[in-house]
Amino acid sequence: MVNTKFFARLNILVVLMLLLAACGGAVATDTPASQPTEAADTSVDPTEDVADVEPTEEIVDEPTEEVVDEPTEEIDEPTQAPLVGSTDIGASGEGTVDTTGQYISDFGFRPDYNGFSFPNYGGEGEINLTAAEVRRMFGDQVCSYISGDECTLTPAGQQWMESVNNSMNGGHCEGMAVLSNLFYTQRIDPAQFGADSVPALDIVGNEPLQREIAYWFTTQATQPARQGIVQQTPSGIVNTLLNAFAAGPEGSETYALGFYKRDMTGGHAVTPYAVEDRGDGIYWIMIYDNNYPGAARAIQVDTNTDTWSYSGSTNPAEPADDYEGDAESYTLELAAIEPRLSEQACPFCDEGTGGATFSGDVQIGYSAQSEVKYNEVWLEGNADLLITDADGNQIGFKDGQFVNTIPGARSNANKFGVNVWDSTAEPVYYIPTDVDFSIDIDGSRLTEPATSTVTFIGPGYVLEVSDIILEPGQVDIMDIAPDGSLLSYRTSMGETPLMLLGVETDASDYLFAVQGYELQPDEAVNLMLDTKEGWVSLDAIDNADTGTYFLAVLKYDDKGEQIFGADGITLEPDDIVYVDYLKWPGNGEPMQLDVDYGSDGSVDETLQIDDVTDEFSE
Repeated sequence: MVNTKFFARLNILVVLMLLLAACGGAVATDTPASQPTEAADTSVDPTEDVADVEPTEEIVDEPTEEVVDEPTEEIDEPTQAPLVGSTDIGASGEGTVDTTGQYISDFGFRPDYNGFSFPNYGGEGEINLTAAEVRRMFGDQVCSYISGDECTLTPAGQQWMESVNNSMNGGHCEGMAVLSNLFYTQRIDPAQFGADSVPALDIVGNEPLQREIAYWFTTQATQPARQGIVQQTPSGIVNTLLNAFAAGPEGSETYALGFYKRDMTGGHAVTPYAVEDRGDGIYWIMIYDNNYPGAARAIQVDTNTDTWSYSGSTNPAEPADDYEGDAESYTLELAAIEPRLSEQACPFCDEGTGGATFSGDVQIGYSAQSEVKYNEVWLEGNADLLITDADGNQIGFKDGQFVNTIPGARSNANKFGVNVWDSTAEPVYYIPTDVDFSIDIDGSRLTEPATSTVTFIGPGYVLEVSDIILEPGQVDIMDIAPDGSLLSYRTSMGETPLMLLGVETDASDYLFAVQGYELQPDEAVNLMLDTKEGWVSLDAIDNADTGTYFLAVLKYDDKGEQIFGADGITLEPDDIVYVDYLKWPGNGEPMQLDVDYGSDGSVDETLQIDDVTDEFSE
């Protein structure tokens, strides 16, 4: 009998893999922060008065466009650095600060004329990345095959896209910050998305705009876009913006601006457009905050102490969340727009053409000349991850605190900008491809059962375990080979996980899916892949009971996609089943399975398992 829950999920997977045309936050630099990159033309001594640094062009005394009306209540000019906007709430045009409109350097952008009229959004049924955007970003190498002009992504590409899209459920602030800048500098025409001006654009039902915002959101995590991140002291960032704004929209570089809490959680991305001198060493970086449509907002920098502060809430029912930092926290950063405009390096493509790299990137711990490839680990859900290498070094959350002792490993905390900037979101982890490691999926901080998915993506391969239901205090374990050839999942309570293993090869691309047996506490399921011999093995060695599994094999090549599905595959605890996928003739034909009874290294029986694809299709 067919496991309808499994095949329903797999059916969704197949449909998703065929999507061709389908809109998040930004990615923070590594945690913890290290020394900033050098910027000889812009970094300043924190003791230097920023006002003494002349921009490269004449300072604009009057704004070039209409400014926000003066507030009804007058406030005294600050002499210290209170949190800007600390009493502001709302996400519908409220929250304008008491700006004078007299700026010492002015880009010309205005939130009410050049920003979106709708607030930051996420998880509302919007369309995010599709295969078309992934192909646009990385080129044809991301496609298993192309029919007409329609791209079907490789298995790793599909899972990478889904992981990025899932992260956008927390908000699209980075995409909105970058795209509003690109509209203002006339690199992109808003008329392509249905209106002659940015405020006139409607996000509801506007799939092209949703997908465009998602595209620019995604560039926060790619190279060479990430090489454009500028980390400086707060005074240094003010100085960089003075020169950038003075150069105007046609200048060599423009920026989005990101900020985080000191532990690099709860990030947000905004669009900076002017600097106001508030006197006594206090400066306001004027920003378009996409959580406050039409409002003039400000990040306050005190150059006397080289500190910064900002406060706001995206929900009138919730109190404002306070953000601040200093010259050593590096929680305020600029993200250059220009490096995002070229084709990006594919982080999930086969060896020699892809793999996440961070050559010359900030906070990597390697010289600019070095280049290291990375595997990516993504979590969807409310658990914590703790990754441990063969020497006992770790990265992730241990007893609720972030640690990183794995040489060369790094993490990127997601910036979302919705629900008070979602400070509990798990970062994306980057582990060098030569490091063996295991992953603890830790529910110690849960207060109720939660469902999680862990995805491991490398150059040309993907491994994933989904439908993980963790009870409070439960810790499950994934063992992974860094080349994608092994996936082992062990539970401490009892699970029925869905396990995926995908690989890109020269001839064809394959995705293998296994589910069905309800694991008991301390039991495990193991998948191994040998692309040279052309088999995938399934075993449950060390388990106490006989298990029955469901298997699907998806094959992609120049002829299109073919699907094999079978249920009722029985496995005794000490047996190993080898799926000979290279010997499979194609749709409707049986799959050869070799069985090693007792796992002594020899094949004892060869079986022909019927394809139930027709039943699955129905």
